[in-house]
Amino acid sequence: MNIFSIIGHYVIKLFSLIGTVIMTIPKIPRLIRNFDSSEIKQHLDSENIKENISKIREETAIDERISKIREETAIDERISKIRGSETFKHYESSDDDSGFIMIGGAFSAEEKERTVLILQILSALFIVLSILSIFNFISAIIYIPLGIVVVGYIVYLIYNKIKLMYKSDFNAYRDFFLMYIAVGVILYVINFNTNLVMSFSFEVLPSLTVLIFALVAVIAVFLIFRVRYYRNFTYGTVLDSGKNTAHVKVDYDIRSNVKPDIYIVENHIGAVEGEQVKLQLEEKLMSMSGNRPVNIIETANRI
Repeated sequence: MNIFSIIGHYVIKLFSLIGTVIMTIPKIPRLIRNFDSSEIKQHLDSENIKENISKIREETAIDERISKIREETAIDERISKIRGSETFKHYESSDDDSGFIMIGGAFSAEEKERTVLILQILSALFIVLSILSIFNFISAIIYIPLGIVVVGYIVYLIYNKIKLMYKSDFNAYRDFFLMYIAVGVILYVINFNTNLVMSFSFEVLPSLTVLIFALVAVIAVFLIFRVRYYRNFTYGTVLDSGKNTAHVKVDYDIRSNVKPDIYIVENHIGAVEGEQVKLQLEEKLMSMSGNRPVNIIETANRI
């Protein structure tokens, strides 16, 4: 039943009640004359009152409504508890991967995901601006000031947000985005080195040389980052645990290439709700959806 059906139902009941009152008004004098006090006493009898109360409770299904309200209250409390577990405290940073350091700080998962997404867009934008400048679609007068603004905002986000959001993995995030800035700068500089460009140029489409350099540079950044920072596990928080499985909330993790989401994973160690856990990954090298947590390795012993 939608909202309009509900409103219509109560409007009809209101008009019905008004009509009943209007029809009853002429009968009031006769009812007063025929007033019988003994009948009132009979209605006030305790047994009749109990029966009337029972009848009212059955007709209104008040017990079911109270039970439903209690269930909804319990659900709301559970949701509040789960949401509260999404916000982690600030922890001491460490470079030791053998310890269990949670990835987040006092930021929501949505805020962290949004910040990383903005950085990815800005990094890609800077490379695109560099390529457009190389092909003379935009002049140096436009490219240089615009590039400085984009790079400046990237650096600002890295040192003012990422550093707080991902304290233990800050170096990985910093190097990842700064390397892509370096790619844009290198491409722009290479374009002025005629000997280098011509030595690898294509006769049919000479401009393709710059795109080849761009592709090689991006692949190089990916490989350098993977060798230096990649790990085949991540961390998460248990939201709900069953006999052999659990629902685990994971934030964005650039080192393990895991997207933020709630995952169903195997839980053979008995991790319970609210615990921080270390998660084994199902690795997918070229997947756009990233790697997927599949199993709880162990619970965190240092948070």
